[in-house]
Amino acid sequence: MAGENRPELYELHEKRLRDAVALKTPDRVPLALNGPAWPARALGEEMTQVATTPNRAYEIIIEAYSSLGEIEAIQSPAYDVSTLPVMWLSRVKAPGRELPADEMWQVDEAELMTVDDYDAILREGFGPWWERYMHERLPGVLEDFQAFTKTIPPALQACRDIGIVPLSPAVCTIPYEYFCGGRSMKEFILDLFRYGDKVQAAMDEALPFIIEQMRGLIRTFHFTGLWIGGWRSASEFIAPRLWNRFVFPYYQKMVDAALEENAIPILHFDANWTRDLERLRELPKGKCVLALDSKTDIFKAKQVLGDHMCIMGDVPPALFSLGTPDEVTAYCKRLINEVGPGGFILSSGCDVPVDAQYENVKAMVEAVA
Repeated sequence: MAGENRPELYELHEKRLRDAVALKTPDRVPLALNGPAWPARALGEEMTQVATTPNRAYEIIIEAYSSLGEIEAIQSPAYDVSTLPVMWLSRVKAPGRELPADEMWQVDEAELMTVDDYDAILREGFGPWWERYMHERLPGVLEDFQAFTKTIPPALQACRDIGIVPLSPAVCTIPYEYFCGGRSMKEFILDLFRYGDKVQAAMDEALPFIIEQMRGLIRTFHFTGLWIGGWRSASEFIAPRLWNRFVFPYYQKMVDAALEENAIPILHFDANWTRDLERLRELPKGKCVLALDSKTDIFKAKQVLGDHMCIMGDVPPALFSLGTPDEVTAYCKRLINEVGPGGFILSSGCDVPVDAQYENVKAMVEAVA
């Protein structure tokens, strides 16, 4: 990218991405790389530098991904592990704290949230309850998260300065994911059967607060887009009658709110959502991105949604870690030809894995040249 005018390069990259979202065919398939752990390994940095040192994390993430060649976007150039507990209501073991300095961070899921908390949410309001929960059961997390947010503006600017679009620098999600993390997955699924009305009432109380937080993030940082994520709410984990009640209506409302703020909703859907792909046609056409992680059949997603929603993905972690550059190239070409070239953004399935081979990540970047 040496010698190119960075403002013009940024505009070109943003146009390719926006064309893909609008189901057009840009002059080349855009790339949007993602994941904070691999950049640390790629540059020989300890994991603490991307997990708990946010003012250093964005420098490492941007340096590693921009070293690969021309890329349109980094999904999230800023990172800190505090982003997980504020959303999943769970403890996180961090490198250099509970773990060795170069280990991956781990969500330490436990039943921190009780059945009585549903009543407390209804009694207190979700916002006051959530803040009290964080201070009492996850002490220090909010302070770490506030320190992290101060690094978002310089991270966004550092990307823009070199012509890279920071595509989705924030993560939001539905109440289901909050409660599932706080209660633990087994207990929460049982709650849906035992206390369904109470859980739904607490979700309905939580959603306006979550949406207002999301709107505030978009307005404060002027995001191009943001993740509206799904993990445990995936189709493979929950019966259709429960999914239709506790999951999809909340995504619809979050997507609508993000679009009202002129941000692109990136539906970062890990796990297998194949069963309910047809329902995603109820979301606005040519406005969202469905980002898949290799569990959902991306080729089926193209058949169902190709004329309705941009698809992003989905080079598998095993291919990055155990494959060869030629194998990566072949799979990327298949994605470009069968899922693209229009309405498609090439990316990893979720994050580039921590043990990905540099040559394999570079092969993905070169596959669009």
